[in-house]
Amino acid sequence: MENTTNVSMTSPFDSCLLSRQCDDPTGLQAYACGVRGIHGYLILVLGCFGIPTNIVNIVILTHKSMRSPVNNILTGIAISDLVTMAITVPHGIHFYIIHGLDITEDRYTSGWSLFFAVYAMVTITTQTVSIWLGVCLSFFRYVYIKTMGCGRYNIDTKTSCLLVAFIFLVTVAIYTPVYSSVSVKSMTCFNEVKNTTVQYFRMENLMTDNKSSLTHAYSMWIYVILGKWIPCFLITLFGGCLLHSLKENTRRTVHLNGSQATARLRQHRRTTAMLLVIILMYVIASLPQSVLLIIAFADVVFFENEYALLGETIDIVSLINNSINFVLYCAMSRQFRDLLRHCVCQYFSLPPQNAKTSQTASHLLSQNNIHSKVFAMNQIWRQESPLLDKTSTSNGRTFAVK
Repeated sequence: MENTTNVSMTSPFDSCLLSRQCDDPTGLQAYACGVRGIHGYLILVLGCFGIPTNIVNIVILTHKSMRSPVNNILTGIAISDLVTMAITVPHGIHFYIIHGLDITEDRYTSGWSLFFAVYAMVTITTQTVSIWLGVCLSFFRYVYIKTMGCGRYNIDTKTSCLLVAFIFLVTVAIYTPVYSSVSVKSMTCFNEVKNTTVQYFRMENLMTDNKSSLTHAYSMWIYVILGKWIPCFLITLFGGCLLHSLKENTRRTVHLNGSQATARLRQHRRTTAMLLVIILMYVIASLPQSVLLIIAFADVVFFENEYALLGETIDIVSLINNSINFVLYCAMSRQFRDLLRHCVCQYFSLPPQNAKTSQTASHLLSQNNIHSKVFAMNQIWRQESPLLDKTSTSNGRTFAVK
């Protein structure tokens, strides 16, 4: 094992005291030091908010009155986000809050370095699953609006569940070579204050270690291309098409139906606007990182001097994206709010706030039979409204279950 005691300590990569990089920082280094100082606490705050709210999202979206293809995809996103945040919180507490920035034997034990490797593999998997589910969400919503709910590519509830499971399994299968290439190795650094050599363990860096290997190239390009670039392009494309089709259908429906379509338009706009915000958050969280990864893959110096300094910022942006959906649902979906209020009151044995809330919740709970029949009715009469996710018309009576 190489002993770094005789190695020049002018390089920060040979020193255990990484915090000394922040003694007199300038430029991007100063920004990175500021973020690293609060990074662990930001992870803890976002985790304390995101973990319970994603659990609430799963509970509400899987309720029998909320089952629909779109909500099944949103449930898959919530599960992926929950797993991401659940494994990120202990990582942030151990590596940032408890042990700080300096390399110590307690910070990088064999067990914790193995955990770090698992954390890295789990997060790239869940992030890839999440963004591809976002692609599916934007695509099927666009198809629904474009075809007014009667197209051949519209999916039912069962198919949407299979789609979510398929994306999870395919992502794991594609990343299996990446998992097998990860290893934890023993390293040493020098502590100038104690004048001792510290032995520690760390995960092999796929960006800088074994750069010429085929596995390295596969690992990097599969993550950048299939995990970032392609889904970012598709989600942006379908998001733009969705916005355009929504405007066209809105104009056409108002022209045909006049004032009778106003209420439906308002509800439809809220749903689509919420999905567009979710799509935009994916683009904001993933596209800049994709560009930086391409540059870093081509230039290791850029990775060490620039990209590595932005790593904590990229993580925080991703965590915000993982935890913000609950806020969007509450702000933009009256049905979600009403059902959430009903479930909370029922769980804590509290009376409903008002009669309207109780009536709305009771109405939601009574829709189960309608939900199971809507798809078949739509296929028979082909009279589904273009402005509601689930409506059916029969003998002049309209059933709205959105």
